[in-house]
Amino acid sequence: MKDINYILEVMPHRYPFLMVDRIVGHKREENIQTLKNVSINEPYFQGHFPTKPIMPGVLILECIAQSACLLMVDFMEDPSKKLVFMSKVVNYKMFHNVIPGDQLYIDAKLLHHKLGSFKFDAKCSVGDKKVASAEFFATVVDR
Repeated sequence: MKDINYILEVMPHRYPFLMVDRIVGHKREENIQTLKNVSINEPYFQGHFPTKPIMPGVLILECIAQSACLLMVDFMEDPSKKLVFMSKVVNYKMFHNVIPGDQLYIDAKLLHHKLGSFKFDAKCSVGDKKVASAEFFATVVDR
């Protein structure tokens, strides 16, 4: 299990856009499982929706993308010299709302990679409830 210190070392994202708190599982070059603790203190809850706070779906997708990025580090000699961009979302579905107090579990699986392009399948859950899924592509570029 890798903590936030490792994530900060290999990812360029910082508050308020660092969306992964911990790596809880990792099979090198195959899949990764991460956690995002959803807190009422997140800045987006001030406006989305103040009387019934719901985590925006696009930010759940960002959690998925950052989790995949942490798996892509396995293929990089020096992550500090690279950036990862989500290049295409093929299929993204939301099934349930994510609210403050939830712990979002992301399971991202590498389906295919060639040169600097990667294809992933990911599923998100809160407890045993599936809340979102996505199939998408990401690309590694020089910083």
